[in-house]
Amino acid sequence: MLKALRYFWKEQPIALSVFVLALVLLVFFGVRFVDRFLYFHDPAHRNQALEPWMTPRYVGMSYELPREVIFDVMGIGDTEGRRVHVGEIAARMGISLNELEARVRKAKVEFIEQQKQQQPPKPPKPPKPPKPAAERKGP
Repeated sequence: MLKALRYFWKEQPIALSVFVLALVLLVFFGVRFVDRFLYFHDPAHRNQALEPWMTPRYVGMSYELPREVIFDVMGIGDTEGRRVHVGEIAARMGISLNELEARVRKAKVEFIEQQKQQQPPKPPKPPKPPKPAAERKGP
């Protein structure tokens, strides 16, 4: 294998460099994805009480709400989303973190209801076929 790497480095250094860079990026983002996936699938990290250090994105992931819903509840724009923390948002709105958390929870309930209304109704189950005459009990 080392011989093959030397060959590719000698014959195609740019292609090998691009390949190695792509491999490093793949591993980096793959590990990051798995880390966040496992973190937010732990029940201890769902629907957490709001803390001043949290970002709107963190709150959205914890409460499983889309970005638009969180930004609407917190009254912020797309440009502010990464630079501001929940404590600053609550202070700007003139409310406590508990009040902001209540608004987020209410938005989650409304979002779930909206999702239920948008889903088509499930088709009814077909009736069970009648039992054969040999299995029936009676006169």
